[in-house]
Amino acid sequence: MKLIRIALIMASVLLFSTVGHHYTEAASKTDSLVASAVKAAKVLSNATTVENKATGKNIPTKEYNDAKKKYNTALAAVKKQTGKQKSTNLSKLKDVKTKIDRGKKYIDAVTYGKKLLAKKATLDKYVKTGIMDTNTINAYTSLSSTLKSYAPKFTAVYGKKTQDKIKSLYKTPVDKVLSDLQYPVTVKQALNETNKLVKASAAPSKIADSYKKIVFNIDLIKQANYQKQLYSELHQLNEGIPENLNTGNLSNLMTIEAQFEQLDGLVSKGKSDEKVPGIYQSLKTGIADFNSSADQALLNKRFTRIMDQLKVSTSELKGMLTSAAVAKGVPPEIVKAIAVTENSKLQQFLTNGEVFKSDDNGYGIMQVTPTSEDDQRFNWDRVKYDLRYNIEVGIDILLEKWNYAFLTKPIIPTINKGEKNVLENWYFAIMAYNGLSFKNDPNKNSKAYQLKVYSNLKDRTMMEPEVMKGVVMTLDPITQLPSFQQKMSYSTKKRTLSTQLYKKDKQITLSAKANFRKVPSTVNNTPKSFPAGTKVTLLSGPIEDNSSANLFAWYKVSIKGTTGTWYLASSNLQ
Repeated sequence: MKLIRIALIMASVLLFSTVGHHYTEAASKTDSLVASAVKAAKVLSNATTVENKATGKNIPTKEYNDAKKKYNTALAAVKKQTGKQKSTNLSKLKDVKTKIDRGKKYIDAVTYGKKLLAKKATLDKYVKTGIMDTNTINAYTSLSSTLKSYAPKFTAVYGKKTQDKIKSLYKTPVDKVLSDLQYPVTVKQALNETNKLVKASAAPSKIADSYKKIVFNIDLIKQANYQKQLYSELHQLNEGIPENLNTGNLSNLMTIEAQFEQLDGLVSKGKSDEKVPGIYQSLKTGIADFNSSADQALLNKRFTRIMDQLKVSTSELKGMLTSAAVAKGVPPEIVKAIAVTENSKLQQFLTNGEVFKSDDNGYGIMQVTPTSEDDQRFNWDRVKYDLRYNIEVGIDILLEKWNYAFLTKPIIPTINKGEKNVLENWYFAIMAYNGLSFKNDPNKNSKAYQLKVYSNLKDRTMMEPEVMKGVVMTLDPITQLPSFQQKMSYSTKKRTLSTQLYKKDKQITLSAKANFRKVPSTVNNTPKSFPAGTKVTLLSGPIEDNSSANLFAWYKVSIKGTTGTWYLASSNLQ
């Protein structure tokens, strides 16, 4: 009996040992499957993130299928587990599933992105023909709707860098071509629609609703080939509209369109025309006749876009003054100081495109005035409506006054040796530019014109030229005009050279400490100081910033003994 009991115990021990061994073996196999799934998911993750191996163009189908298969196998095994081990493995597989889902979204984004580019290629083919037609419109519409459908695929991609890469490869180029073609497509569709309505003799109000889409958008077309084509089609459309339909808003729109086109042809940067103010007023009246405030707003936007073509930035204007002065050998400091004194707002045109005219009939920036109705020295219409020409004429008149000192019978005195690049030497020419009258006698008027000019020059160029004193002006008994004959030669203690006549490649040694900057501006730009004796090479001619308060210029320079480039204010080159 005892032997039987021992045998039963031994059998139980053997059975328990066998079962335990099988259980341990199964657990080990499941853990191995989970580890394999984790490894496959990591490979997939590496293939779908740009920080690792993803390019935005690769489609890791093999890695995705491998990870998915190993995940499903491991999950089936883990579901048979119990307790803590099951919980641990399920947590690992949850991360695997996340990586698989992210991988799928990456693959979808690339797959759909390539389909999108294929549609773009079709549109590109039609764009290359240079003609806006039905094929182009259909391809544009198809690409636009496809992008709208596919866009969520791109935003679903995991990781900002990876998502940005995908968008840059697929969405960005499509967005660009759609944006580039938005206005020519809109106008072409509106032209097609309007032509159909005209042929069907639709109500003028209905035709006007279609026609206004053309008027609102046609000037926004940037491509020259589409501009030419669609304006031509618009003119053909206008010619084909019968008189009985040309009424109400449609008639008003057609008139406004014609005036827009005329105005657009007359204005450009710094240029207007004597016809512009009249067209401007007519357009203001015509637009105000529309009952719809929304239509008025859109028409006024186009109106503003056209008139804004007149505008010249402060830096561009100062650049015109400087380049014209340099071309004629006149110190730009003198010319810019005269311009600011004559016209503190540096204004050439009024809002309506008419020339800015002072109370004494001075025109534009340089406030030049014909000496009489018979003055034919210059093209006075151009003086009014061409900013650059106004500046050139102003400088020519200044030079004419300068030459008064060098006539056989001089009208004004000379100063020093009469060098043009010396700022002090322009005193009497500046006076004469405004007028040789006793109002500019510095002995009687502390606000004489030439004193104002030199004051502006000092304040805004950071230069300190000496201002003439002891000027002798008398009354000519015959002409009853001011005369300088009692003293026709003057000299100054200082001779301040212009620092804005220098050219590229000139080498200069600084006479005093100076501040250098990384951009040609004093705004948000910390300077670095270099001492007197620093040697610089000019890498440019004068460069203007956008501040009307600054009449100095900038030069791009290199500094001997240092690397890189800097910008230096012209006043530091004295």
